[in-house]
Amino acid sequence: MNNEEFNNNKQPEEIEITVEIPNDEKPKKKFVKELFDWVFSIVVAIVAVIVINMFLFVQVVVDGSSMYPTLKDKDRLFATRFMYEPEVEDIVVIEPYLSEGTVKGKLMFGKTLYIKRVIATEGQTIDLKNGKVYIDGELYEEDYIDESVKTYAMSTPLPVTIPEDSVFVMGDNREHSKDSRDQSVGIIRNDQVVGKAVLRIFPFKSIGVVR
Repeated sequence: MNNEEFNNNKQPEEIEITVEIPNDEKPKKKFVKELFDWVFSIVVAIVAVIVINMFLFVQVVVDGSSMYPTLKDKDRLFATRFMYEPEVEDIVVIEPYLSEGTVKGKLMFGKTLYIKRVIATEGQTIDLKNGKVYIDGELYEEDYIDESVKTYAMSTPLPVTIPEDSVFVMGDNREHSKDSRDQSVGIIRNDQVVGKAVLRIFPFKSIGVVR
């Protein structure tokens, strides 16, 4: 076999050709993943806010002067609601017109809440005489208000003994406060207490513990 015949019998060389096929699926998958991550983050944030609001803290803004001088109009507060039971002299956030039987801990977004001070708790008898507060027949000393402040009765019949799981609340600015002295508010059940005001966060110059 001569060289020419050998060359004619050689197999042709295989040539690899790589063709790039556009893959539109990758950008789509990346977009879907990013969208999912965003939605998941938003859902987690919303759930966190709901849980905090229902079980730990609620943020409220003071509207008016009923707690002056302790609290001022537009003060912004955090109130704790975690395993809280009202005690005398606590400043509490209440929902005064919450109907009986409503589940405690429901969301408070957009609701009108009151901020008052607990003056008497269950079993105590409160009375008002000559502009002063009497608890169980004894003059009740209130160092958080000025001595010149007078506390007068309104439409709630007094003296009154506070029922079980209830509190009697009043604003520190007694002459400009709608509170338990008024029958439209009346004695507050514990399940109407949203929480205890513990921290003022605004204005910044007044940041600190609420007492």
